[in-house]
Amino acid sequence: MDQLADAPGKQDAVAFLKEREECLAEAAKTDILSTKAQWLMFAEEWLKLAQAAGAPPKREAATKAVAAK
Repeated sequence: MDQLADAPGKQDAVAFLKEREECLAEAAKTDILSTKAQWLMFAEEWLKLAQAAGAPPKREAATKAVAAK
């Protein structure tokens, strides 16, 4: 069974992870370092919220978006 599917707050965790992915995508789109850094900080905060809501920990770094450029 999906670990996240059984966790309380599943819908919140899934929504928070979606927001995180959107922030990572925005970070990958920009060449402005200060803007990229801000998007990555937002992504980190969404990940913290998702984990608090019961999502399993993510191992990938937010800086992956920087490498995507």
